[in-house]
Amino acid sequence: MDRTRAGAEEPALIDPAAALTSVLRAWWEGCPGVRPTQKALARRAGVDQATMSRYLNPGRPMAAPPPVVEALHEALEAPDGELGEALLLARAAQEARRVPRARVPQAPGEAMGSGAPGAVAVARPAAVAVPVAVPVSVRRILWFLFACGAFAAGLWLRPVIAPPGTGTGTGGADMVAVRDDWPVVRLGDVLWEARTVQYLLQAKGHEVEVTGTVDQTTVTAITDFQRSLGLVRDGRVGPQTWPRLVVPLGGGDYGPAVEALQSLLTGAGHPTVVSGTFTSETEDVLRIYQAERGLPVTGRATNRDWLSLVSHQGPHLHG
Repeated sequence: MDRTRAGAEEPALIDPAAALTSVLRAWWEGCPGVRPTQKALARRAGVDQATMSRYLNPGRPMAAPPPVVEALHEALEAPDGELGEALLLARAAQEARRVPRARVPQAPGEAMGSGAPGAVAVARPAAVAVPVAVPVSVRRILWFLFACGAFAAGLWLRPVIAPPGTGTGTGGADMVAVRDDWPVVRLGDVLWEARTVQYLLQAKGHEVEVTGTVDQTTVTAITDFQRSLGLVRDGRVGPQTWPRLVVPLGGGDYGPAVEALQSLLTGAGHPTVVSGTFTSETEDVLRIYQAERGLPVTGRATNRDWLSLVSHQGPHLHG
């Protein structure tokens, strides 16, 4: 067999986000009658124009969530039979974004590259890919999505306890599941913990500068905040202070608390523009995060969402 020819006949691979964007673009370009502008579609779907542009731009694809897909299907008078397929692509794209890195213990005595025996390998999930069937009907790629979904589910592993002899901790149990706990932020802490507390203190009316370091001015503001609520005045933000410091947020809100939320979403692996305004894009990203963590998908930030976000940031750093 001619290897060159055989290789050329193999379909290219794209991810569900790119496939979905191509479908939505085809709906838009094939809309009967007068084609609506992207600005009009953005209003119809409840998103901003820049986000809608991403949903319809195959060169820079961004997966639209199912509610937006449904709104576009109706607004563009797309074929009835294509809605279900587009929704499957939207959900597959969400699944691909949810798959975290999974730490997979190797069998005792096995090494990874130049690592020591019993080293722990990090499994990096591959992007969920489907054969390019465009402009052929999307139906021809659905079976592939189901297979890829099963593959992704196999990669979606939660942290596990390493078998005896494979870990570096006492008894080999150095790999533990991540728990949602309020961190204790104190004098000298830096980066995300400091910024989050400083943003939230600003939202509560305290004059602190967002420096990324918990300095004495920040500690004084924390103490004043605790005093105003009758909390223990220790100058630290812990499990008793965090729930009173965080702010419920939703669409249309603005200010430093929104900046804190957007920064935490970015730190949790969901890049978000830190604008200080709770836009529809912020809501979309928050919904994806909530679905990923098994939280109620409301698009609004509650205390439970804040707790999850501060529990899934980078390492604790102290200056």
